[in-house]
Amino acid sequence: MDSTGQPVEGGLRQQLAPHAAVGALVVAAAAARVAVHVTGDEQVVATWVAGAAFVVGVVAATRLRRRPLDKKSRRRALAFIGVAAGWLTAVTVTGLSLGAVGVLMALGYGLSLHWWRQHPVGLIQPKSEYQRLWAENNGASDGALPGSRLTKPEPIKAGIRYALKLRAGKQTLEQAVAAIGRLRGGLHLLPDQQMLLEPHPTEPEPTLLLTIVTKSPIKQAVDWPGPEAFDPATGRVRLGPYADGEGVATWRAYTDNRLWGGFIQGGSGSGKSRLIESIAFSLAAAESHPTVIWYGDGQRGASSPLLMKHADLFAGTYDQIEAMLVGMELLMVLRQQENVERELEGFAPIEDRPGVLGVIDECHKVFDKEQNVRSARTCQRIAATIAREGGKVGVNLLLASQEPTLGAFGGAGNNDAEVLRSNLLSGNGVMLAGSDPNAKTIFGVEDNPKKFPRYGGYGMVTTPAPGERQAHFRGYYLNDKLRAYWPGRIVWRCLSAPEGYVALGRDYGTRARSYADRKASLSAPRRTVERGAAEPQPAAGGDGAALEAFGAVAFPPSWETFVAQAQQEARKELGPSHAKVLDAIAAGHTSPQRIADEIGLSVRQVHNLLGTLMEAGRVRGGGRRYEVAEAA
Repeated sequence: MDSTGQPVEGGLRQQLAPHAAVGALVVAAAAARVAVHVTGDEQVVATWVAGAAFVVGVVAATRLRRRPLDKKSRRRALAFIGVAAGWLTAVTVTGLSLGAVGVLMALGYGLSLHWWRQHPVGLIQPKSEYQRLWAENNGASDGALPGSRLTKPEPIKAGIRYALKLRAGKQTLEQAVAAIGRLRGGLHLLPDQQMLLEPHPTEPEPTLLLTIVTKSPIKQAVDWPGPEAFDPATGRVRLGPYADGEGVATWRAYTDNRLWGGFIQGGSGSGKSRLIESIAFSLAAAESHPTVIWYGDGQRGASSPLLMKHADLFAGTYDQIEAMLVGMELLMVLRQQENVERELEGFAPIEDRPGVLGVIDECHKVFDKEQNVRSARTCQRIAATIAREGGKVGVNLLLASQEPTLGAFGGAGNNDAEVLRSNLLSGNGVMLAGSDPNAKTIFGVEDNPKKFPRYGGYGMVTTPAPGERQAHFRGYYLNDKLRAYWPGRIVWRCLSAPEGYVALGRDYGTRARSYADRKASLSAPRRTVERGAAEPQPAAGGDGAALEAFGAVAFPPSWETFVAQAQQEARKELGPSHAKVLDAIAAGHTSPQRIADEIGLSVRQVHNLLGTLMEAGRVRGGGRRYEVAEAA
């Protein structure tokens, strides 16, 4: 206790850390010079030292990324690692001297100033006001978490964070989250101040990371950054900044050998459909991971007119959504058979074999037997199959709903509903703000979405990717300017002719592409999906038996024959406009924009014409460069 009776915590370890690091480097440099004298070969020793320094630096930087540091501390620490590696290698060659040590001290201590400011020098540091309140209220014998302690205060730009030490074997994260209302009251937090609880990234359980946000960095919406929201290095889509401003939440789209799906739940006005759009736009624009977007909507396109207009395939009625799901399952079966025949493992997206993400917004309407009387059960069964098996061959689903119960998947007591829920949430789960606390049951978390701030797009990543935080965030905002600018500039990919033919037959080549045609299709006569059997049967070998089970034709005797048949069907659609596109490409106008300028059509029209020509095998390429293929 200090002179006023306030509890304190002491120790010099935090303040001595930079001195220890500099001292360790000097000792390492001396050891390296000894090795030089023993071997007589400076170059060999310097090479080994540089290699070791590089490996240690990479490991240290990786561990540093997992520590809950503010951005400035992380940048300074990474700079210190780089300086240490460079200095050690240089001294191994040039020799250790007082001047070299002085340079190291100047650089090292200069980079440590921010650390010292965060950890004031002194044998004893008084506890912060929040730590005092916690000890008096929350950690007291009659408090919400008796015996728990707040330790290691760390100021961040948005507020302050602590390591919350729970009682081992007696208290858990779930208990802490369930008591968050009492915990907030114990700290006397204001209504606009947030308390975030999440697993601690470096401390052993049951230590938690507790962040108090006093200056929210996400009160004002952060605009969608454009196609760069997709990170090709990780295969993840950046969703938006965390509530404390430290990093961004992500949607795990691709990992080695797999395309992941997921589920988004949010109440009215939560920003659910806008979040779907940002994910779909980011994947559609990804050049490194080609992805085809199919869009179904239980509200007939009203959820996202933008995706209704631009997705490769739009399904706005229950029959259309059923046909879309059937097509995805047929494509999945085809690719599974290809993997067997070609001895492939898993999936990696390429232009001729892209990932296919089927988005279904307001999915509870599709799986509800009272609203979708004819095909709810069929849609549910096929969706469950795709969610379970499709990711390994690049076919998966992103479902979204306002429904806060298992009704989003077809209702409780239904095996397919549970299969669908569990497989989607093994990839991604996002719970947005809503008025019904029961939503947390779907995701298996204790956070109450009814208590979330009512910012549009505010939610929680319930299924974080490895190394990511299970924390609150706010999704990027697609403002009117971005929504008007980007969709027409994204090249919305389509399936190759053979895969399109397998998925939807001739209907794929004749699918509605213009916004007017898609709106008209909502009032078109119902088109049923014919099958040879109610349930698919296992294929008997690689002869296409799995496709016949759905009423589709079997594979031709060879893949080449199959491709030729699909291309022959596509060529029946070619007309004068297609010929103009071919002439423009032959004349050297290889990008859609240059072709459009040459023949006097819009870029969107040119993309549609190029899609048909690719299906017919008359052009090849993609993105911003096309070329004429040899005529069959």
